[in-house]
Amino acid sequence: MNTRENPAIEITPDALPLHCSGPQHETWNGHPRVFLPIQSNGDIECPYCGTRYYLKGDIPHHHY
Repeated sequence: MNTRENPAIEITPDALPLHCSGPQHETWNGHPRVFLPIQSNGDIECPYCGTRYYLKGDIPHHHY
């Protein structure tokens, strides 16, 4: 999940929906906002900048 070269940014379910616009940049010079489909207790990498995210916890169910 985490590597030294590219450690994952840990997020919680209340931070969803997950999107990346380049966390190392200011808003004006980041890449386009990309929404990332993450799974409960899973991780995903942004296809633009390679930033890795880890979702700690379960995604709440909104529809029953």
